[in-house]
Amino acid sequence: MIKIGSQLKYYREENQFTQKDVAAVLHVTPQTISKWERNKSYPDVDQLVRLSELYKVNVNKLIGRAKPSFLDYLANAQNLRNYYNLPNIKEDEHHGE
Repeated sequence: MIKIGSQLKYYREENQFTQKDVAAVLHVTPQTISKWERNKSYPDVDQLVRLSELYKVNVNKLIGRAKPSFLDYLANAQNLRNYYNLPNIKEDEHHGE
């Protein structure tokens, strides 16, 4: 399993949040935040998303992954169109209706 505790602590401190601050936002206890930062347990996917929003970093950065996942790749609208062989939408055509 990925050890993300140091990343979680780094971004929390970088944003000048206490464990209590983060716990209040995520509706968990400060002890839970402490466990995550010490790699004793891990946030679930929904909590990771909330943490990435709170810290203003993408989830990959938050978990220490340099390479974006396939889902991040598809989140880009142009990549999604390319993946499914959909035509590009030109700005002029879209707004000219």
